[in-house]
Amino acid sequence: MSNLSIRHERLRLRQLRLLELIERHGSLRVVAEALNVTQPAVSQMLKDLEQTFGVDLVVRSARGVRLTPVGQLARERVGAALSILSNLASDLADGSPPVLRVGVNPAVLEQLFPAALKMLAAAGADIQYRLLTGTVKDMLDMLLTGSLDCYIGRVDWTDSDPDRDKSLSITPIGQTELVIVCGPQHPLAGKKDLTTEDLRHADWALQSPTSSLRLTIETMFRNNGLSPPVPLCEGAAGPHEMMRLAQWLKVLVCVPRISIEKEIAQGELCVIEVPGMVPPSFSICFVNLKENEDFVPLQRLRNAVQMVMEASGTSPRSVMF
Repeated sequence: MSNLSIRHERLRLRQLRLLELIERHGSLRVVAEALNVTQPAVSQMLKDLEQTFGVDLVVRSARGVRLTPVGQLARERVGAALSILSNLASDLADGSPPVLRVGVNPAVLEQLFPAALKMLAAAGADIQYRLLTGTVKDMLDMLLTGSLDCYIGRVDWTDSDPDRDKSLSITPIGQTELVIVCGPQHPLAGKKDLTTEDLRHADWALQSPTSSLRLTIETMFRNNGLSPPVPLCEGAAGPHEMMRLAQWLKVLVCVPRISIEKEIAQGELCVIEVPGMVPPSFSICFVNLKENEDFVPLQRLRNAVQMVMEASGTSPRSVMF
């Protein structure tokens, strides 16, 4: 066993909590009070921690202490480990099966995720899970802090952080296109030879102005020399809500095809196709911390999601439970 491994094994939980407390309080005296030890004891704990990792974790000044950039990274990674440990302790305490904390993008919540759970149940590999939704950034941040075990959905690579990404295992599981749809009673439903002007003058229901999907639609119009449509209604709505608006009102909406495949197949929604106004496709990924790779419930869920994508013809992968 290397000297580094030996030093790592000597670390205690209060030493691992130290960085979080330093970031929160900025004072070794206050940290000592929080840990119910003396300030010299905290200084020695910090010294031991820096010697273990071989880097400076804090900067001292007359105003107190603050984490270095490396210290901040260490705090994030240690925080994730402590959160995972706390979640495990909770599961063991009440004797229940491990609960998989899953973050999902609304695009996969409608059909992909339920289909994966159904497949797991049929295979006798039922999973206890806790579901959370939010922005891509929020989901990835929660992964890094250990508040989530995995995230399924779109990843915005324009906001990629190399330090963050090194900690993550990212598995592309398929592609889905964005489609413009309307209800079967809409004047444009079934109409041939549609033009960009038809789309420009139609009523739309759009997501909130800052959403990536709204920006995609507006860019599509501008690339055709047109000003974006002024929506009849707008808001922070997911695919399910947008689909209902298309069915209830005579409006166009743009949603991921994967979330409305069933409604399209059953004729409840009509796809609107106009040359030059084709929304882009995007990748759907399964993301987890690299240290969670051996967590069996996570592996089973990832395999099930991949199999559902493969069955829909959007994934070339072949996987087994």
